[in-house]
Amino acid sequence: MRRSTPQSSTAAAPEAAVVWVSGSQGKLGREVCRQLLAAGVRVLEADLQGPSSVDLADADEVARSMQGATAIIHCAAIPSPEHTEPSELVRNNTMACFNALEQAWEAGISTAVLVSSGAIYGTSFSPEPLLFSTLPVNESTPLAFVDPYALTKDFTERMGEMYARRGMTVTALRPHWILTSGEAEHVARTRSDADGAASLWGWIHLEDAARACVLALQPRPEHRGYEAVVIASDDTLSETPTSDLLARHLPGATRHGDFPDHRGGFDTSRAATVLGWHATRSWRHG
Repeated sequence: MRRSTPQSSTAAAPEAAVVWVSGSQGKLGREVCRQLLAAGVRVLEADLQGPSSVDLADADEVARSMQGATAIIHCAAIPSPEHTEPSELVRNNTMACFNALEQAWEAGISTAVLVSSGAIYGTSFSPEPLLFSTLPVNESTPLAFVDPYALTKDFTERMGEMYARRGMTVTALRPHWILTSGEAEHVARTRSDADGAASLWGWIHLEDAARACVLALQPRPEHRGYEAVVIASDDTLSETPTSDLLARHLPGATRHGDFPDHRGGFDTSRAATVLGWHATRSWRHG
């Protein structure tokens, strides 16, 4: 396969960057675009909706929409398996990601950010009850999924690894249930603690999730060429202290460390190391 000469890296000054964002009309994509534009970065939007429709299943359309880009952030995907046939879910999510990466490679783009999901572990949409057995959850936690949605996120990450082996810098982010402060507060105050156990009561604020995407355009030297990183809030979507939640709903889980107050069950230290990212927002404080 032939590849064109790589374009300038996004490690240059932000104003030199031109970032292609798929799913730009979606919840996360809109916030990513907002933050990029606020930083003075030129954005190329790619979405079926909006003034310039782009079908991500069409490689030629993707290639045309990507002209001039120096980096890509791939947010587009069917965000939930509900009300979607498994074959359509797998086809859409997998081919959209493949086309984004392949056309970026062909164009000589060297930096790619992929939005995977915390659902990749398999607990979120499992047809049978599935809970985490070891805490905190990190990038080394085994993937135990048996559902098609998590499978598509595994495909996303495996494709990212392949293009990293070709020489691209690829970061796959695993955000956990992207919510605004108001949405998070509503869930925390109305959902039963038992219903939140499969997801470890995890979430991430919309602004923090988008900021992780932006930071991943210029990763730190500790980045190994390919990284999959957990993106989650430091707190839980529950008013019950975490130690009580674990004792009641995950009594058999092995705990490595303490979980005082409302501390979340996810370890985001790798994101801090390679991206300089930390969660900053909590539904408790707006």
